[in-house]
Formats: sequence, structure tokens, C-alpha cells
Amino acid sequence: METRYTVRQAAEMTGIKAYVMRYWEDELDLHIQRNELGHRYYTGSDIQLFMNIKELKKRGLQLRAIRDLIPQILYTAANTDKNNIQLLEGETEEISSQDSSNITEKAEENVTDPKILEFQAILERLITQEIRSKNEDEERFRSLDLAIRKQQMARREIAAALSDKRSTRETRIHKNI
Repeated sequence: METRYTVRQAAEMTGIKAYVMRYWEDELDLHIQRNELGHRYYTGSDIQLFMNIKELKKRGLQLRAIRDLIPQILYTAANTDKNNIQLLEGETEEISSQDSSNITEKAEENVTDPKILEFQAILERLITQEIRSKNEDEERFRSLDLAIRKQQMARREIAAALSDKRSTRETRIHKNI
């Protein structure tokens, strides 16, 4: 029987807050199993999936892009050893020496597979493009924010000048009375 982890244990293992895991579950339409009482429990493959999602988020992908990658992540996870939690970067937990040689051979096959290399190149280009787009948008918003602040400051100065004129005028009127 596969080891089951509670929400708290899974959150500690992945470094992802429990509410974020539930949010990703809803947004990415993940099918997390539940026990007899209806409480979520996570398996090793679920933990692996969340670690992959976390890595993709760290690289700048949005959830809707990750949703499209979920079938590929699940397919890749299904073709690896069940006891092996493997991240996108190739980090793994300790595994038995018999399994490590098989996994190394599979990893070498995957690295030389042109489709996987092409997929990785496309993914890197998309990530780079998204990061550039975010930076350009951020710069545009900064300049817009600066222009708005300058406009607001000018309005304040005009209001202060008008207020001074009014108070000076009112003072003259009161002196004449």
C-alpha cells in the first residue's frame, strides 16, 4: 500500500502552504484522493506533482499554462519508479541501488530524446518570453505611476495656491469691514 500523507505533512514536504495546495487543486483540476471521512490525503506522486508545479511557478509560468502541462507531467511521473520523487531539475530522494541504475538509464534515454529536448527548448523560450513581457509591463506601469503622481502633486500645489489666494482675499475683505 502506498504511503499516505495528510495536508499538513504534504505542506511540510513541499514547502507549499495548505491553502495554496487546495487552490492549485481547484484551479488545475487535480484529482486528490480522500479518505473515508472525506479528508484529503496525498501520495508520493501527488507530492511530486506539487513539487513540479512549484518549480514551474518559480520559473514564471501561470496556472493556465501549467494546466496544459499537467498531462505531460503525469505521463512522465507514471513512467518513473513509484518510490522515486523526481523534480523537473532531476532532484531525487534516496532510492535503492538496483533502481538507481534503471532510473539513470531512463533519464539518459529521455535526455537524448529529440522530442524532449525540443519540448525543453520551447518551454525555456516561453518562460523567457513571459519574464520579458512581465518586465516590460512592470516598467510601463512604473512610468504610468510616476506620471500620475506628478499630476497629483501638481493638482495639490494648484489647490494650495488657490487656497492661499482665497484666504488672503478673505483677510482683505474682513479688514475692510
